[in-house]
Amino acid sequence: MGDVEPTAVDFDPHAETYLDGRHATWAELRRCPVSRSPHYGGFWVVSGYDEVAKVARDDTTFSSRYEPAPVDGLDYLGITGIPRARGIPQAGIAEADADVHVALRRLLNPFLLPGAIAALTPFMEATTTWFLDQKIGDGQMDMVLDFANPVPAVITMQLIGLPCDQWARYAEVFHGTVAYGTRTPEHRQAVALIPAMMTELVAAVEERKRKPQADILTELTRLRLDDGRLLTDEQIGSVLWNLVGGGLDTTTSLTSLALHHLNSDAGARRRLVENPDLLPTATEEYLRFFCVNETLTRTVTKDTELGGQHLRRGDYLMVSWLSANLDEKVFEDAEELVLDRAPNRHLAFGVGPHRCIGLHMARALFQIMMREVLSRIPDYQIDTEATRFYQGNPELTGVVTMPTTFTPGAVTGRSEAPF
Repeated sequence: MGDVEPTAVDFDPHAETYLDGRHATWAELRRCPVSRSPHYGGFWVVSGYDEVAKVARDDTTFSSRYEPAPVDGLDYLGITGIPRARGIPQAGIAEADADVHVALRRLLNPFLLPGAIAALTPFMEATTTWFLDQKIGDGQMDMVLDFANPVPAVITMQLIGLPCDQWARYAEVFHGTVAYGTRTPEHRQAVALIPAMMTELVAAVEERKRKPQADILTELTRLRLDDGRLLTDEQIGSVLWNLVGGGLDTTTSLTSLALHHLNSDAGARRRLVENPDLLPTATEEYLRFFCVNETLTRTVTKDTELGGQHLRRGDYLMVSWLSANLDEKVFEDAEELVLDRAPNRHLAFGVGPHRCIGLHMARALFQIMMREVLSRIPDYQIDTEATRFYQGNPELTGVVTMPTTFTPGAVTGRSEAPF
């Protein structure tokens, strides 16, 4: 390919000024959609829609595998950040070897296809109603801690086969690892809880081996790879970490950010209250605009060219789903949130072989939660001064706490928890 000087940019996703100005930063970076940052040993920054999609579709050249020691002469970074935060377990699906990844998706598909999600819908609705019932008579709640966080947590635990009444402990750990910067005491406190949680997950695996049930956890203990091997307890534990983490915080963040947006846009709120049939289309726009999974990382496995730049085997790169979703070459008025935008070819769930396997559940649960709030407490008002957003995390965005008031209403569901 020759020695071509890469286009260099002074891009540091961990800089204190990054998060508040990231839309402008990505707009500037898209002028050269593949560029090279010197920070953290050097890495490529991929910001254009077409280039991000190309990387995502080619997991052979751009690997999401994670190995803490060199394999085949490469030290695979995985997907969780440059530099990778210490103490974070391997994401057992997203960062798995190709054969394991294919086998896991084959196992999980029956639980996450639209038909399976439709069967789970009554439980999702009952859980959503129950949590709002706990606060609706008070006229106030924390929209994140009392509603948007616990509902996806319970649904995820139910889906996997973990005890739903333990949702708060799991949510605490996962929320803490993503909501705060890696240098904060809150992050360190959450990471310190991970080893005990992983031990607990392995214990749940052993319990399912003794007492199988009709759930994902049981199927993981039975899964045989193409060469006949069963997954190890460690592998299953990392898969569970990936599933719980993916289910807990993403829908929480999307719901919180959407409700925060409607708090400041009375016209948009009125449209959704008066026309709930618009919600599916609005869902895609919230996914595009907020894109709670903002970035991921990959390892280049062979010399290649991308966006006119020459990448070499062993290079690391960061792709931005957020930037791709704001690419003005693809989306008209890309920086505007348009509830009825159609078509909407966003990349919030990724694309290619690693496209988010939980996308049907995420869409369904988000719409159930939004309908519940907009139909039962349509006059909610958020205390914007007391609201706190994620701090120092370039990979995921969301809301830490969001105090909210509203006109008290009546309980409409059953008194006992549905889980």
